[in-house]
Amino acid sequence: MFRIASVKFKKALSSGTRAAAPRVLAFCVMAVSLVFTLAVTAANLRLTYVTDSYGARQLVVSADSDPARVMSLSGIEAEEGDHVYYTAFSGSLASLNIERAFTVTIQADGQEYPVKLAFGTVADALERAGITLDADDYTEPALDQLVTAGSNIVVHRVDYQDKVETQAIPYDTQYVYTSLYFRNTGRATTLQHGAEGQQAVTTRERWVDGELENSTVVDVTTTVEPTDHVVKTYGVGAPVSPLTGADGTTNAPASYSKVLTGKATGYYSKTGKGSSGLGLGYGTVAVDPDVIPYGTLLYITSTDGRFVYGYAIATDTGIAVQKGEILVDLFYETYAESVINGAIQVNVYVVS
Repeated sequence: MFRIASVKFKKALSSGTRAAAPRVLAFCVMAVSLVFTLAVTAANLRLTYVTDSYGARQLVVSADSDPARVMSLSGIEAEEGDHVYYTAFSGSLASLNIERAFTVTIQADGQEYPVKLAFGTVADALERAGITLDADDYTEPALDQLVTAGSNIVVHRVDYQDKVETQAIPYDTQYVYTSLYFRNTGRATTLQHGAEGQQAVTTRERWVDGELENSTVVDVTTTVEPTDHVVKTYGVGAPVSPLTGADGTTNAPASYSKVLTGKATGYYSKTGKGSSGLGLGYGTVAVDPDVIPYGTLLYITSTDGRFVYGYAIATDTGIAVQKGEILVDLFYETYAESVINGAIQVNVYVVS
């Protein structure tokens, strides 16, 4: 009986084993596949430390390396102006740091522009706000200065305006000194009346934010030259003649051949030329050519030294000198001057 039961059990066991074999095989295959999948997945997983500059921290285990998706998994998100730094290290480690932006205020054109940035200069803040500067505009602080949280940037608009105005140029007074007025030393004669000139003055105004900061003269152009006021007045020892001696000055000659002393008078003529054919002007005199030949260089002064005609050239003659009534007749360029002194006793130095 017992043997019969044993045989039945063995048959049943053998039959059950044959029936279970396919299920065990399927389970094993599934297990192997799962283990393989887990192994592959585990090999691609990366531990990413997510932090921000406020101190938030999260650890993300993911095969994803896209910063946006990693941040989404961590729950720590970047905002406007934030800077995100993602670094993958060797192996399965990575870090993602969010540098949080701070607010900077820009004042420009009567408005305020708040902008956010994590770091940068004044120029970076202006670029983010879309504010441009013209060539002469400037900022406070300067463009290359770094900004920090709470920084306030002021944009100054600069404009230049040129204005042109006409101004008068005062004339100068020139004095011509002569000893001709020795009998009346307070006498003065106006030879030329002065006249003001004109000039165009360009002033450049610097306007900052609509207010005048300063103005600078940048150009002065004379449009009408002034005319000097010329006055002839008394000067001790000042010669009437502009001619000079051998040394190039109007000083008395250091050497001469002889000295003639006699009466001198003055005359004026419109002819422009003397009897010698030479021109007439201050520094020319009429003589007796038999006594003083034409072309002779002379130096003439009164015997008391109060009057100096100076250097002169003999270029003319006249009846009075030819008759010997006078030694020389002194030429003047106006009739009034020719009669001022009347007759004067003079020394005539014959220079050459």
